[in-house]
Amino acid sequence: MRFLSLLIIVVINFALIVNCNTMAADNFAIEFDGNNQKRVQAPHSDSVNIDGHLTMEAWVFPTEATNGGIIVNKENSWECGVKQNILKSAIWAAEWAWHGGGEVPNDKWTFVAVTFDNKESHTFVNGKYEASRANKGKIKLTDMGFHVGWRPLHGSEPFIGIIDEVRVSNVVRYQKNKNFGVPDREFMPDDDTVVLYHFNEGKGKVTEDASEFKNDGTLEGGAKFVKSEAPIKPAPVEPRSKLTTMRAEVRANP
Repeated sequence: MRFLSLLIIVVINFALIVNCNTMAADNFAIEFDGNNQKRVQAPHSDSVNIDGHLTMEAWVFPTEATNGGIIVNKENSWECGVKQNILKSAIWAAEWAWHGGGEVPNDKWTFVAVTFDNKESHTFVNGKYEASRANKGKIKLTDMGFHVGWRPLHGSEPFIGIIDEVRVSNVVRYQKNKNFGVPDREFMPDDDTVVLYHFNEGKGKVTEDASEFKNDGTLEGGAKFVKSEAPIKPAPVEPRSKLTTMRAEVRANP
């Protein structure tokens, strides 16, 4: 009986480790080709109706310079994009206009981030502080949905290229005039995360939001998953924490 218990432990551990490694090896993203119907879209929710501190961030791989280049959008409230290879944002507080700075080259993975502190917006490219814009006040609230790679107005301004690891937070994660280390692995959700897409489903029409708010996105208009080569490691895989528990349970019943 003891031999059987040990054998079960080995089999369970091996299966869990293989499964974890398989999951960790698959990193996917969403590809956009400029079609003005392709997008990831989540319905309106109170969690993304942010009127205060804000951070928008993602890994992007543009393949063509455009005047649109939307990365994320909450129409008539806040958005950011790569316009003619420059990172810009529009946040509707005192004004609703595109501003920013920092070059985002074609055919290269780049980590981009935009923050807003109710006084200014700030742009960061690959961890380097790039530019600020005065824009005092609370952000205008709307009942529009949340979008990746597209916006519902002004001709959709579609992104051309690949987008991975999208996170929106209701806190300022990066500070003006300060550089930071580029994230080298997928984000883990925390209390300030309102949307977090890893895009690692790899197939289907839905991508899950890893935040507590479950703002799951639907792939529409032909948007599709593709293998991602963004230079990030997987987030810690939850099943590993189950391995110890399962081992203990088996040993408790020899």
